Amino acid sequence: MGVSGNLKTMLPGDLLQWLSLGQKTGTLRLRNKGVEKKIFFRNGRVISSASNDPREYLGQFLMSHGYITEPELMKAMEVQAQSRILLGKILVMIDVINEEDLQRLMRRKAEEEIYDIFLWNEGEFEFIDDELPQMEMIPLQVDVTGLIMEGTRRVDEWGRIHTLIGHEALVPSIVKEVPPEELEDDAQRTVASAIDGRRSLAEIVLESRSSSFNVASTVYHLAREGYVKLTDPTIREETKVEEAPFDDSTMEDDEILSLIARAQQSLRGRDYEKAQRFLKAAENLDPSHQRVRNAIKGAESAILSDLRSQGLHDSKVPRVAKELEEITQMNFTPNEGFLLSRINGQWDLGSLIKISPIREPDAMLIFYKLWKDGIIALD
Repeated sequence: MGVSGNLKTMLPGDLLQWLSLGQKTGTLRLRNKGVEKKIFFRNGRVISSASNDPREYLGQFLMSHGYITEPELMKAMEVQAQSRILLGKILVMIDVINEEDLQRLMRRKAEEEIYDIFLWNEGEFEFIDDELPQMEMIPLQVDVTGLIMEGTRRVDEWGRIHTLIGHEALVPSIVKEVPPEELEDDAQRTVASAIDGRRSLAEIVLESRSSSFNVASTVYHLAREGYVKLTDPTIREETKVEEAPFDDSTMEDDEILSLIARAQQSLRGRDYEKAQRFLKAAENLDPSHQRVRNAIKGAESAILSDLRSQGLHDSKVPRVAKELEEITQMNFTPNEGFLLSRINGQWDLGSLIKISPIREPDAMLIFYKLWKDGIIALD
């Protein structure tokens, strides 16, 4: 018998404990806005997991722990496209990682994906009895009790972190050398190595391929111990939201339908950014609204199709079309800066998206904007 509900009424810890004590076998699906995760259970134990968040893909996770580089991931993904072999097995075959380390990191990856759910403010879940993926999985055995304890601890720590780190625009910089013993694992070392006094926390999340929690936790610890200082480069001012005349306290259906209609009108006019803003506003009003979900999915599909019809094919190779001095004077979002920094005149759009921790629709829109603004050219 399946079960479904909302994470506000059944907390992640209670949900996992219920599945564990009931010795359930099947798939737990969890959704929070655009992110969907799957946790696979056999007899009450977690045996594997999956996520549509690019930051949680195996290749990104291995990079965050310093086990592979972008070129190595690119090579492995090329082999995977030809052979259809699991990425982990390919990395073992080409001697990038050994079987023991792969098993350990796969288990760690599954745990991290689940810990993240404890930090969701909202979301929906559905458990499907006896449903397990037909595709081959690297088997894991993860203890649910340990997951609940660590997930609960992270909720408490997240509250403490927010007393010092209020947003991801803050820029950390090293003020004195960090002793190796202050960094507990490879993931923290990767985060620390990305701190250069210029990157914001949001940019460090991208550069390190780590989660927002791990980046904030590492920086929080280093700041408390006096190794890092935080500066806030933002100018705090009220920002007028264009064409969004709705009250957050009013969540009526006609407002959502109105926002969806405006998004569709913007799509017809190829104003993709405005369409995304309207859909985001509708999603904020009611993330579980079926019309909102369908509109977002349809918009992303339409945008990708239209961009490709305009020439943004995966096989196109981007190159920087402006002088470096001119580019350094421009302002880019963290996502724009990340993708721009990976353009080397050799990797095509499809490859750049595959090695990126950014969702394909968002990455393609960034390439489109850079192309239309003359910052990049496509060969």
